[in-house]
Amino acid sequence: MADQEGMINGEITHIPDRLVADPVVFRGMTDQEVIFITIIASIIWIPISILVLSFFGVGIFGLAVGLGLAMLTLVLAGKRLVQLKIKQPDGLHIVHFKKKIQQKGFAKFGFIDESQVWDIRRHKTVQRVTIEKEEY
Repeated sequence: MADQEGMINGEITHIPDRLVADPVVFRGMTDQEVIFITIIASIIWIPISILVLSFFGVGIFGLAVGLGLAMLTLVLAGKRLVQLKIKQPDGLHIVHFKKKIQQKGFAKFGFIDESQVWDIRRHKTVQRVTIEKEEY
């Protein structure tokens, strides 16, 4: 039997990059992205919907409405995230979000986002040392 590409004597000699990457779980998102979006959307939508529906006397339904809105946010954010991830290396969208968060001033991730001039901070003129050549 002839060996396939990447195999020697029936053993895999390398692992392609796409097998090492996180698997896609829902609408082009990995499990970590799904959990993160769901938690953030729930934190935002549940209190808002409870407050709004409590004015009508049915505040307990705010929990169900908030979870429904969180799932809707997951679908819409997943669609937008997939568009952002197209033709980009793995993890670049995370770097993009971190840069946006740093530009807004919410957190500091260590990205250099300011244009500065480097200076050696000399205040005195430099005295040059002259070396005399010795003759042999």
